[in-house]
Amino acid sequence: MTRARARGGVAARGPAAAPGPRLTRAALAVTSPRRLQARAEPAGVASAGPLAALRRAPWTALLVLLVGCGTPGYLLRAGWAEARLLLRRQPISQLLARPDLPSGLRERLELVLAVREFARGRLGLRAGDSYTTFAEVPRDATVYVVSAARRDRLEAYDWGYPLVGRLPYRGFFSRTAAERVAGDLAARDLDTEVRPALAFSTLGWFADPLLSSAAAEPPVAVAETVLHELWHATLFVPGAAAFNESSATFAGHRGAIAFFCAGPGADPGRCSEARRHWAAVRARGRVLEHLAARLRRLYAAAPPPALRERVRLRLARAAAQALARRGAGGRDDLLPPNNARLLGDLIYETRLGAFDALAPTDAELGPALAALAGAARGAADPFHALAALAREAERS
Repeated sequence: MTRARARGGVAARGPAAAPGPRLTRAALAVTSPRRLQARAEPAGVASAGPLAALRRAPWTALLVLLVGCGTPGYLLRAGWAEARLLLRRQPISQLLARPDLPSGLRERLELVLAVREFARGRLGLRAGDSYTTFAEVPRDATVYVVSAARRDRLEAYDWGYPLVGRLPYRGFFSRTAAERVAGDLAARDLDTEVRPALAFSTLGWFADPLLSSAAAEPPVAVAETVLHELWHATLFVPGAAAFNESSATFAGHRGAIAFFCAGPGADPGRCSEARRHWAAVRARGRVLEHLAARLRRLYAAAPPPALRERVRLRLARAAAQALARRGAGGRDDLLPPNNARLLGDLIYETRLGAFDALAPTDAELGPALAALAGAARGAADPFHALAALAREAERS
């Protein structure tokens, strides 16, 4: 479910993730956003007829969701916007039967069907009917995710939602609305960020479509996105945004490696690309976690604001240089310093090494994901459950 700078998932790759939650799935703004990556030119298809789409719309579920929330106006607008998006869904099987379907889109749709079957069978993910449909969306990002944080500490501003708890982001279908909320938060002396999301998960409540924005991605990125979002439908821990999105980052990247290196999509070039992606994401996570640790020490010392900002800038520059050396980002990612942006990135890239240790080989990924889901459900701290599993994996 899910960032204004784009690299490559709330429950909305989103604000996992996004991308990148399980129970408020009707309102995309409450679900997990997948972070936006660089996009190729999209290949479009015409929308389905409105009457057929209306018959498939989950109106009852939408109305049930919107009852009892402390922000009914927001959820009503978000629910209506997402309903309109879901109305655009067309069965992929019908699209593939069209002789005039652009070849690039045909390849992506066939890939998505193969990846979801791999996820459902080999990896044991909850696929349901997700990614059996396609939805054409405008060329710009479908969802904009707002996040905010204190400037004098690494503490995210969060929002409360029914059933899923508190989450450090809020999604909008309108950039204007997102920037208005971000401006209000910035006026309260908070760091803020508005980022576009590539895809979203409704966490299994509805059959998520492949969006045209995601279909425009290269094949490896498409596979990573689908697997990332299907993990959200498989496991969601209320109020644990960093765990939900970071575990989805692991499932998406390692799942793509398994698919392209030893699975039904075996392809040496794409296998190498998937491995490079995962190595870069892990390297980025390590740099960001190191920066976060240094910033926490700085904020704990409570220096005067002017000194704090000078040191914060110096630390961010050093981290940006480290990212550039590792081919995992650059100056624009971390400069100027912004705690909301840093925390937004860490939601997707926390303790990736511990997740990776759960599956030393591709063949072990499915059992590792099953063990992770079982240990995290109901855990007081899912990262503690992850650490226990990682220690157990090291001993075996």
